[in-house]
Amino acid sequence: MKGLIGKKIGMTQVFNDEGNLVPVTVVDVNTCQVVGKRTPEKDKYSAVTLGFGEVREKNLSKAEVGFFKKNGAQLRRHVKEFRVSTEEAAGFNVGDAVKADLFTKGQLVDVTGITKGRGFQGVMKRWKFKGSQTATRGTHEYRRHPGAIGQRKTPGRVYPNKKLPGHYGVEQVTTQNLAVVDVDVEKGLLLIKGTIAGHNDGIVIVRPSIKVAMREQHKAARGK
Repeated sequence: MKGLIGKKIGMTQVFNDEGNLVPVTVVDVNTCQVVGKRTPEKDKYSAVTLGFGEVREKNLSKAEVGFFKKNGAQLRRHVKEFRVSTEEAAGFNVGDAVKADLFTKGQLVDVTGITKGRGFQGVMKRWKFKGSQTATRGTHEYRRHPGAIGQRKTPGRVYPNKKLPGHYGVEQVTTQNLAVVDVDVEKGLLLIKGTIAGHNDGIVIVRPSIKVAMREQHKAARGK
């Protein structure tokens, strides 16, 4: 399996083996279950579909309920597909629970989440503009403004992607190379060092570090 679906519980701090205090994010992966599979014969690729979070049937669409019933799987609120090899997919069956022991203590992981929504914000908060440092007499209403954006007669327009005030947040962000401080298989919890994008109770995707995998592939290629 290439990853797990989890729910961000919040942050706390624990002592590591060296006695240092480490800030960690607690991720609940307790209800992860295989709800479907993709095969090269039928779908032209190999993958495993995971479901997370219990849900009542009335809160799902007919198409979603039909998907679960067709595969003979329990209803799940969130569904995510993970590409795997044919050999890896053969080791999982629909209905199998995928637990926190998929990851080990000390392993590096990439965690994807949706950032907090902050509404309409100005350029200082949205783009980290410095702002005007002149607060003397005769200046007004521009200390937190972006400044001039005109382009004169040529081209006579504002270029696309200009950093201006606007909606800030609710973006998918992946934080790479976070260390797994501890794994609680009984409670289905992962303790991951550092912060993870999103609010508490937000859904996150935990995957093995892609950079570590690429580094191993490069070493293997050089070895050959």
